[in-house]
Amino acid sequence: MKIRNLKLIAIVFGLFIIASCTGQKGDMTKDPKYADIANNIFITNGPLFYYHYTHSDGGKSGYFLSRESSVPNAELKAEIPAGSHVKISKVFEVPNKEGGVKAMVEGDVIPDGSKEGFKYMAVYNDIEPALKK
Repeated sequence: MKIRNLKLIAIVFGLFIIASCTGQKGDMTKDPKYADIANNIFITNGPLFYYHYTHSDGGKSGYFLSRESSVPNAELKAEIPAGSHVKISKVFEVPNKEGGVKAMVEGDVIPDGSKEGFKYMAVYNDIEPALKK
């Protein structure tokens, strides 16, 4: 696995842990800087992968989207094909180690050809290249 993939995985899990604590700035969905993504539905132009994770202490768990086809310590639940719909319902800002913030999004993903969606969270910068604007 490439170093970039390992860094991305570490960032994703770190942000999920931070987001699940009180470190997040709260719902930033109405902030004008997120107007282009908040409360929008995107069509995927490439595959995304839907994972279930459980934090190593066994406490926190949830579902997330990633462009990575293999994520250690997470269980792949579904491959989301190109042409699927990704709804972004909420945007959160989560502090990172460098002192900045990352945009964390949550919403529903509806695989192409399906009527049933799945709830997810994701680091926006990770999934953004797979979304048509």
